[in-house]
Amino acid sequence: MPTPQTQPALVQRSSFSSADDVEITDFIRQMYVDGRARFAPIRNGARFSALTNDTPVIAADRVRTSIDFDGTVPDGFDDYVFFLVHAGSIQVGSRTGDTLASRGDVAFYPLHTPVEYATQHFDVTTLRVPAERIARVAEEAAGVPAAAVRFHGTTPVSASMHRYWRSLVGLVSGALMDAQSPLNSPLLAEEMARTVATAALHTFPNSTMTRQHLPGPGTTAPATLRRAVAHIDAHAHLPLQLSEIAAAAGTSVRALQYGFRQHLGTTPLGYLRRVRLELAREDLQRADPTRGDTVAAIAARWGFANPGRFATAYRAAYGVLPGQTLRG
Repeated sequence: MPTPQTQPALVQRSSFSSADDVEITDFIRQMYVDGRARFAPIRNGARFSALTNDTPVIAADRVRTSIDFDGTVPDGFDDYVFFLVHAGSIQVGSRTGDTLASRGDVAFYPLHTPVEYATQHFDVTTLRVPAERIARVAEEAAGVPAAAVRFHGTTPVSASMHRYWRSLVGLVSGALMDAQSPLNSPLLAEEMARTVATAALHTFPNSTMTRQHLPGPGTTAPATLRRAVAHIDAHAHLPLQLSEIAAAAGTSVRALQYGFRQHLGTTPLGYLRRVRLELAREDLQRADPTRGDTVAAIAARWGFANPGRFATAYRAAYGVLPGQTLRG
């Protein structure tokens, strides 16, 4: 079984600061969406600044501006841009309704519909998630075809989900902005993107919440499961997607999930976590703490971002803590 190799930093960072409306408009166009912006008179050292943190699967930014501006996005957003407002306000209008977000509020820009917005001295953290990522998770988890995924509102369904999403934004943006970001690991970045996509489908009103129960897809042949298991075993060091595992097994995502639950008592991703846990155990057995090998580094290598949760899962599986295995 191959061991993950050290890769160049996955998180790409940049900073931008300007008081020039043309430069700011160009930045917004490059980072978010093409559109038109109108700026209030820029006086007294007012500026627009942003720190961006990108990976191929998820990104986070901190945007601050003391320049008020408004704009239009005629063609709408192609990807999801969620935001948490720390100060100031932003008003977003579209065919789906108007949203006024001020300090402490969370929301996102609606997709594929004309948008108008207006900002006032705002300070926000944004999460950017590819639209296909959320559509894929909706199809995998709820059986909703990607083309049928629709969000009916841009604010959380309840106060508790509002608090949950705020906490998640803090967790994800903090991980991306950390100088030694754990999301430089492709496995952790993939897991985080899946977590955010799943959370978005539980936080904001959408078509998966009203999906009617679907009957099981029928029997999954043992040979199909063997192909899926073999693919997972051979590629556990890579950021695997459910759709990729299903394709390797020659079946649909839904049938694959049904077969794993029916015959193995777990999900494909649950089985993948078991495999990665065993591979982490093998690395711990080979590791040498005198060389600087640590439990946290080995856990992160195999996609376990939280050392505490890793230790709990490890002890449940093997009866000892990972540190005991490391020390031999």
